[in-house]
Amino acid sequence: MVKLVPMTIEKYETWLDANVKFHAEEKVRVGNVSAEEAMQVSQHEFEQIMPDGLDTLDTYLFNVKDENSDQDVGCLWLKVRDEGKGMFIYGIEMNEDARDKGYGRQTMQALEALVKQMGIPKISLHVFEYNEVAINLASSEYSV
Repeated sequence: MVKLVPMTIEKYETWLDANVKFHAEEKVRVGNVSAEEAMQVSQHEFEQIMPDGLDTLDTYLFNVKDENSDQDVGCLWLKVRDEGKGMFIYGIEMNEDARDKGYGRQTMQALEALVKQMGIPKISLHVFEYNEVAINLASSEYSV
């Protein structure tokens, strides 16, 4: 099983740099912006979504850890929405060496337990149509 551990500021800085870059690449890939403007747009969007970094209201960043080894296997980025009636998954990512080992499914189970504890009845996310792994995970156990 996995456990969700709040992200530290040190890990957050590394995570933020990587995710701003990844988000920029995704925006180019789907044709939303040109390669020249992608980093600036991505940086601006992150500043809007997370104006106070780890302290942004109703935003949660977790390192996903294997309970047995205590090794990081991924990360999870969440935002409470709809006046506490929904939890939106901004990002769920398993480390390259942790993929295809059931950690994604275990992370979703840990998330379900978390939102239940918080009294939030709904979980939602956005998946790009080319992300077959995420689509398969979501559609295997959830209504999409």
